[in-house]
Amino acid sequence: MTERRQEHLGKYSRDFAVFLPAISNFYNTFISKQRVTNGQHIPKERIPEGFDQDVEGLNFINPEKGYFTYPTALYSAGHACLDMEKVADRDSMCVNRDRKFSTIVGDSGGYQLGKGVIKFDWKDFEGNKANAVRSNILNWLELTADWSMTLDVPTWAADDINSPKTGLNSFQDTLDGTIYNNKFFQKNRLGQTKFLNVLQGDDWETAQIWYDAVKDFEFEGWAMGGINMCDMEVMLKRLIIMRDEKKLEGKDWMHVLGTSQLDWACFLTQVQRQVRKHINEKFTISFDSASAFLSTANGLVYTHNLFTPKRWSYIMEKAPDDKKLKGSNIPFPFPSAIGDRLKMGDICWYGDGDLNKNNKEGKTSWDSFSYTLMMAHNVYNHIRAVQKANDLNDIEMIKHKPDVKNWKKLKGSDNTDEPSEFVPRNILYFNTFVEQVFTSEKPMELINSARGFLADIRGTRWQRATGGGKGKNNFSSLFEGG
Repeated sequence: MTERRQEHLGKYSRDFAVFLPAISNFYNTFISKQRVTNGQHIPKERIPEGFDQDVEGLNFINPEKGYFTYPTALYSAGHACLDMEKVADRDSMCVNRDRKFSTIVGDSGGYQLGKGVIKFDWKDFEGNKANAVRSNILNWLELTADWSMTLDVPTWAADDINSPKTGLNSFQDTLDGTIYNNKFFQKNRLGQTKFLNVLQGDDWETAQIWYDAVKDFEFEGWAMGGINMCDMEVMLKRLIIMRDEKKLEGKDWMHVLGTSQLDWACFLTQVQRQVRKHINEKFTISFDSASAFLSTANGLVYTHNLFTPKRWSYIMEKAPDDKKLKGSNIPFPFPSAIGDRLKMGDICWYGDGDLNKNNKEGKTSWDSFSYTLMMAHNVYNHIRAVQKANDLNDIEMIKHKPDVKNWKKLKGSDNTDEPSEFVPRNILYFNTFVEQVFTSEKPMELINSARGFLADIRGTRWQRATGGGKGKNNFSSLFEGG
């Protein structure tokens, strides 16, 4: 097989908002176990012929051995090993890494606490057992992450579904719990990670109450959750308030939770550029998505990107899965630094009559390592999709600078206001609009005047979070499976 070079994807990100693949525990486990067993976890005969760096080549935050490298990622305490005596082995991919090359943002696992994945004593919220869990999460974040989210209690932990489990009955209960956790982290931190103060809220009013309650904690950055992460009107107003209250000075990182849409990748890049230009030149916005991992669990493969005004996205299709392809030398048909090293027989490992690890014949030709290989391919393509979307936007914004004053909502197949053949109109409108916001003497009035436009760019994340504006407190749905 032809020797293939590493692909270093970080160099293509330029000054874009930073995309973070949200590493799944499944993926981390394969790489970490192969490390700590000295290459014995995956049998030699199972490793693809093109893998000259063994399984470690799938570790994209390894600058020396990754088949492709990428310097940033997110990992969650909700998926991690919180036993400090075992974590170095169990989470070796993220813990034992080159910190000069890589940056890990640590999610504190608030979602998993609320859902019961991490066991927590809700009945004695400030008791010894609850504090032990807080300590374990804090210790893990300090050991693992460069930037870490504080341990927020999401507002949905008090909704009708989760209240019986948590004992929380109101928005104020979740805010009070978050304040307690913030104080605990502030008091007990060792200084080995920088903390992002998490903002929640279901609407502008509750988001403002939350912000006012937590804004004076001495943490190093911010994280946008709840309505703050999926409604650009709210996010821009929040940033203007932070600017005016000097809460962005010396706060060099802001993370936007759970963002997979490519239009929002472009929106966040433009916001980052404006904050750097006018407020804090060191300011970085990051956003994460687990889509590359979750799609694999559903048997989907990233095939190509589609950049048109009507479809601006990476495309996923049902991946080949057929026992007749066992041992096939047909090249894997979808390009990536991983896919180019694979043959179909590397993915379709089981043939007719073969027994899986449970000593049964399953319906699929994939074994567990097949999923790992596909995840790596999908991660590569998600990263490149984000980068190419930003590149295209930068090209087209030179030619097209529409003013949001002229924006109107289009109906159906109407394309009379699509100036670009590649980039959707809303992205182009946002490019110019966000510049106006950060230079305006009356930014709040400007944002209010553009409510129709800003409502149009909220997209599916807002729909899922709010029930389409019908007052449903359903933010947890944004993270299902994550």
